[in-house]
Amino acid sequence: MGAEPELFTSSITDPVERQHTIVNIADRRSRAASGKAVAAKLSFVFSITLSEHPHIITTYPVFIGTIDHFVLSQELATAGTLHDVIRSEIGIPEAAVKRCARQISSALDFVYQPSTMHRDLKPDNVLLMDEDCNQIKLSDFGLTQPAGYYVSSMSHIVPYMSPELCDLKDGEYLLLSPTIDTWAFGVLLFVALTGYFPWLEATVYDSMYQVYVDWRQCTDCTPPPANWKMLSRKVICMFNNILSQCPSFQQSVLSIFNYFNFPWKVKVLEYGS
Repeated sequence: MGAEPELFTSSITDPVERQHTIVNIADRRSRAASGKAVAAKLSFVFSITLSEHPHIITTYPVFIGTIDHFVLSQELATAGTLHDVIRSEIGIPEAAVKRCARQISSALDFVYQPSTMHRDLKPDNVLLMDEDCNQIKLSDFGLTQPAGYYVSSMSHIVPYMSPELCDLKDGEYLLLSPTIDTWAFGVLLFVALTGYFPWLEATVYDSMYQVYVDWRQCTDCTPPPANWKMLSRKVICMFNNILSQCPSFQQSVLSIFNYFNFPWKVKVLEYGS
């Protein structure tokens, strides 16, 4: 006979609600093999604790664990993910990007209140309740950890990783802070607005990133990188503030509220070609 499943619950979800839920299943064997079984349960705790925010996906207070799987029950996001609606080389309408920005920044600020970091912000983890982004939900707290913890290098680099994360070598550790999420938030907004990645990795080995870094030294002296030319001066100022290479100078995710009354994209270039 197989092992009996573990059941953790503080209350059973109402049967009527169950028909509006999805089941989120993660492979337990790989987690157990790498010592991450406890992390999965911690992720469940974070998901439950943060569920009260209107722009964070609701996780119902029931958790089933077997030898092979962890099972969480969450509300259904009826319109898929933000990744699904971003058109390559086009993005999504500016108004929709601004709606996403308001809601994501609010959700992140709520995550930070108990001094936790999301650590995996990307369009795939932004769930949509409608295709126009009127109601979005931040999801996936599998990597969430309290601030003040040290994290090691990742197995691979993705465009949403901050420079300090990208630069980590084997055996090196980084103290967690909100700047990691703020950087990912900036990259996410750029992708949603333009349909392009600003770079593939924030390192000296990425030519697109180096062009951006060089341009930032004197934005009035040289034209912006190709994929930035469609953006207004105001929104470029916003991006430069949240994508600062120096974490101590980086502005918070809530700083974007200073830019909602300005256009983010322009039809007539504001910089020279």
